[in-house]
Amino acid sequence: MVQILIAAVDFGNFPSRFAKIATLYPTKRIIFSEANFRKIKPRTLLLVDFLDLGPAQIDILRAFSRSGQTVPTLGIVETKSRHNVLQARELGFYNLIDREEKFSILFEKIREVLGDYSKPTLPSRFSEKIVKSVETTSMGLNLMSAAALTGAPLPMRFLATNAQDITAAIMTEGLDNWLSAVQCHHSHTFCHTMMVAGHTVSFSQSLGHSEAEQTLLGLGALAHDLGKVKIPLSILDKPGRLTREERELVNKHPQYSEEILASRQEVPKQVVEMALWHHEFLDGSGYPNGLKGNQIPETVRLLTISDIYSALTEKRAYKESLSPRQAFAIMFEMNGKLDMDLLRKFRALVLSSEFGHVRRRAKA
Repeated sequence: MVQILIAAVDFGNFPSRFAKIATLYPTKRIIFSEANFRKIKPRTLLLVDFLDLGPAQIDILRAFSRSGQTVPTLGIVETKSRHNVLQARELGFYNLIDREEKFSILFEKIREVLGDYSKPTLPSRFSEKIVKSVETTSMGLNLMSAAALTGAPLPMRFLATNAQDITAAIMTEGLDNWLSAVQCHHSHTFCHTMMVAGHTVSFSQSLGHSEAEQTLLGLGALAHDLGKVKIPLSILDKPGRLTREERELVNKHPQYSEEILASRQEVPKQVVEMALWHHEFLDGSGYPNGLKGNQIPETVRLLTISDIYSALTEKRAYKESLSPRQAFAIMFEMNGKLDMDLLRKFRALVLSSEFGHVRRRAKA
C-alpha cells in the first residue's frame, strides 16, 4: 500500500491546507527530533517541510541522501528563497513545492509520484465489465474527494454515470460478482461506499423504480459518506476499534457532508438529504438532527438499510463479517428505528437465489 511520511520541525507551522493530504493517502507524521529514515518502507513518499531546519535536521537528511535508498521525495520550501531551494537540492530533494502553493498542486505532484491511491488491483477471475465498473467508480469517488478538498466542482455527471454503470454491471453480472470485486479494494472507505451503492441500486431495481430514480439513489449512495474526506485515513482505515474521540470525530461526517454538498448547485437536494440523514432513525434516536417518522424521506430510509446491512456484512480487521441471516436478525431487532416494510422487502431480495451472497475475503 502506498503511504506518505511527513517530516517537519514543528507541525504547528506546517501548511494547514497541505495537511488535507492525510484524507487521501495513508499518512504518518514524524517530528525531526524523532526521525529515523534508515529503513523506509517501499512505496513511500518522504515529504519534508524545510522550514526552520537546524544543523541536526540537516545531518539527518544528509545521512538519508547518502544511504542509497530509492524512496521518492518531495520538499516544501519557500521558492523565493534561493538559500532554501539550494539547501533542499543539496540534500537530494529536487522535486519541490512552494509553501504558498495551492493544495491541488501538491495533490497532483503526489499522484505523479505515487499513482492513484483509489485504483484497485482486482484478480483475473472478474469479467472486464466488472473490473471497469469498479475501477471507474473508484476513480469517481477519488475525484469527488479531491474536488471537495480543493473547492473544485464536484463530478456529479461522472458519478451519475458510475451509478448507471453499477446498475448495468449488476444486471448482467450479478450483485454477487460486484460485491466480491469491491471487497478486493485496499481501502475500507472505498469498499464500504461501493458496497452500499451496489445494495442500493439493486434494491431500487427490485422496487420497480425508474432508471432516473435508480441513478439518483446510486448517486446518493456514492456521496453519502463524502464528509469523511475531512477525517484522516489513519482513522477511517484503522485496523482496530476506534477510540471514543475517534468515534466522535467520525460521527461528524454527516454534517461535514452537508457543508460540502449543500452549497453546490450541481448536487440534487435528495443527495444532500441522504448524506446528512442516513444515520437518522424513525424513533428519533439517530444523528445528527434526531429526526422522527415522516421527517425522514423514503430515499434516506432505503439508503440507511443498505448502509447498515453493508456494515454488518463487511469484514474488517477487528471483526468477522456476518452472514445475511445474522445481519437481518440484528436489523429486525431495530424495530421502531428502521422502516420495517422496506426492511422486509430488502430481506426478501437478499435471501433470494437471484441476489446471491458476497464471497468474503480477508483484507490483504
